Amino acid sequence: MLSTYERKLIATYLANMAAKFHYRNSEAVGLVKWITDRDNRIFHGEKTMFPHLDSFARHLNETPTEDQLRMVAQALQRECVAFKTVKYDLAAKRLRNLAQAICLSTTDIDILELLLRYSTQPVIERMIDDIFYVSAFERTRYRVILNSSTIATLLNLSPGDVQRHLDSESPLVRSGLATIDREDGEVGIVSRLRRVATDSDHTSLDAIRLLLDVAPESELEWEDFEHISKGRDHIERLIAGALQCSASGVNILLYGPPGTGKTEFCKVLAKRLGVTLYSVGESDREGDEMTRRERQQELRLTQRLLAKNQNSLILFDEMDDLFTSRVGLSFFGMSISSNSRNGGSKVYTHQLLERAPAPTLWTINDTSSVERSLLRRMSYALELSPPSMSVRARVWKTQLARYGIEADADDASALARDFTATPGIAAGATAAARIAGGGIDAVRIGVQSISRLVSCEVPPEGVPQLFDPTLIQANTCPVKLAESLVKSGVLKFSLCLQGPPGTGKSTYIRYLAERLGLEVIQKRTSDLLSKWVGETETNIANAFKEARNTNSFLIFDEADSLLYDRKLAQRSWEVSQVNEMLTWMEVHQLPFACTTNFGEHLDGATLRRFVFKVTLDYLQPEQIRAAFQTYFGFAPPERILNLTNLTPGDFAVVQRKSEIIGQSDDQGALAEMLCAECDAKPGQSGSIGFLA
Repeated sequence: MLSTYERKLIATYLANMAAKFHYRNSEAVGLVKWITDRDNRIFHGEKTMFPHLDSFARHLNETPTEDQLRMVAQALQRECVAFKTVKYDLAAKRLRNLAQAICLSTTDIDILELLLRYSTQPVIERMIDDIFYVSAFERTRYRVILNSSTIATLLNLSPGDVQRHLDSESPLVRSGLATIDREDGEVGIVSRLRRVATDSDHTSLDAIRLLLDVAPESELEWEDFEHISKGRDHIERLIAGALQCSASGVNILLYGPPGTGKTEFCKVLAKRLGVTLYSVGESDREGDEMTRRERQQELRLTQRLLAKNQNSLILFDEMDDLFTSRVGLSFFGMSISSNSRNGGSKVYTHQLLERAPAPTLWTINDTSSVERSLLRRMSYALELSPPSMSVRARVWKTQLARYGIEADADDASALARDFTATPGIAAGATAAARIAGGGIDAVRIGVQSISRLVSCEVPPEGVPQLFDPTLIQANTCPVKLAESLVKSGVLKFSLCLQGPPGTGKSTYIRYLAERLGLEVIQKRTSDLLSKWVGETETNIANAFKEARNTNSFLIFDEADSLLYDRKLAQRSWEVSQVNEMLTWMEVHQLPFACTTNFGEHLDGATLRRFVFKVTLDYLQPEQIRAAFQTYFGFAPPERILNLTNLTPGDFAVVQRKSEIIGQSDDQGALAEMLCAECDAKPGQSGSIGFLA
């Protein structure tokens, strides 16, 4: 429904057109057709909108004469005089408050109002379309657009004046409120400006509030990001200082795999600083997906609106959607460059960063798609990795309590140990369990179902309950080595453990990490090796980075697949992955260990770089006696003391087997099972160890 003010605008636009059109032009014909159209209820309703014009409009010829067009113009001028005292409607008031806040001129307001009404009022849209595109044939051939010439006619301005107000450096365009398509000259507005005319809150004149989206609060706490405390605290100080001195061009990049909490961190940071976080470039209130160009517009608009606000932050999720490197595509042998107007020039995008009036937080999963020239303009970049187990346990404890799920500390610790689930998954699983009326079992079922999709379930890998380091046979006393490392307090060291399967290599590293108070990150060959050239090296680098970010003890299992002798290499990538490992071993500041069953296959240069090299072997008779007592609770038969290839792993396997078949107290049956484990092993040839 038209407001009285909108009828005033229609009269003004019609009067300006009638005054400018030549009676022989197609637009003049379109004007008269629109006025005389019997289906147009504007003039032929029960209550006419324009009485001065309606009295003779029905007598106009379909093709007007010069006199008739002059009479139409005079009648429309009288209509404009009649509307002179009409006050602004709500949308007009909001628009003028917005213009005052960002210093727009009267002409800027007129242009912006025309664009806004064309986008939100169907009567005005149809009027302009019908007049400037007379026939249905034309309308199917040409897309209806508003350009500077059309705008000049509707507002009674010169085309040059309109072009100056729509120049790339003009306030309208620089603010992001208006956009110009440089190919066809189409003029548009940022989509969220429509809220000024469509928002149903009739008590609010604050257009800035309507145009900005406040990010919802996070359920996480500052302590949930303790695993990145160094970077977290630096960002807090940096943003606080920027807000205090109104510094421009402060950009923070948060990057890392999906689900690591980048967006949630931004929300928690804003809450801690006591400022408002505005999210930019997300779907509009109608739910429509936004194009890159529209997201870019909204960023510019938000920057302009917050230019004088010292109590706000900007959040732009998925930075790569806006600043992806422009790479040419190839179809059927033809090279096609990406559209420059979608991404903007380098100078333009650089200015978006350098001139940002409010601190801006950017998130991205993978930085490789963004040009280096943009990344180097960041004030600080923080990589978010999956949270450590202690952080996960605290998150689970908080979420379980928040949703009223009965659980104790052990339940939270078990969930943290069994799943590398991010806080978002934890919140979703506990919320779903509450809705279903379930308890801790329902939480576990829920998170397990999601873990299959996102690969966050981990096999239980702690130190076994019956583990005893004295049961490890090695060329270096494992107990004394652990005591020395713990006592020294030095964390920059590396170990290489070599020996037959089951001798306790990985378990000993976990025991050592527990003594040092560190969590373990264990990487298997399948986690690191890739069929793509260069990706194995990237995976190796990422493993070291993950260990550094989470302050963890890094283990590479089956290291002979990664560190084999370069003299035997046949391909360049076989050498480069060994070189990558050597590089990171030199600079890594935390404990790092490799385990292998085939120490003789390792690259000599790599082997020399390990601080500690330990060879594990089969159990000695006294260790066999102690292991049997530990695992089964009574003395062993003498005949198994002569077995030469028993390992602690064999005892663990036989213990599980005997419990299943009900023979855990049968000394003879246990001895037979241990012998069977030894017989199942491949024959031993030659000596083993690093000196073999």
